[in-house]
Amino acid sequence: MKILKKTFILFCIIFTAATIFSSSIQLAMGIPEDTNAHILDRAVLTLTGAFVITLVTQHRFQKKIYRFVIPYMIFIALAMAYVWVCGFWQDLHPNAYRDVFINDTIAYIVVYFTIEICDRLKHRRK
Repeated sequence: MKILKKTFILFCIIFTAATIFSSSIQLAMGIPEDTNAHILDRAVLTLTGAFVITLVTQHRFQKKIYRFVIPYMIFIALAMAYVWVCGFWQDLHPNAYRDVFINDTIAYIVVYFTIEICDRLKHRRK
């Protein structure tokens, strides 16, 4: 239950931030609306990332690099699989895989290091 609660909180934070950021950029570029399918795709990818990060960061690896790389590889593999599956029922943008790779990599790095900083601050307070 603790993992689901952490996943849900992380999902809400990331999804809200990503949606506000994406909407701001689209408005600045003169695109006044976003498709419902795109918002749902963002939600699925965000939930996947939040779940993977929550599960894998619960484990302490001997090397810190594994704590970063293993969840990242799982997340990107699941994200690419999701894009591939989506291609069966909707037309994909020609750069769909590249866009998901770049956007999700940036999001993962930001979220990972934010979690790391928060964990270090918690340990210092104790």
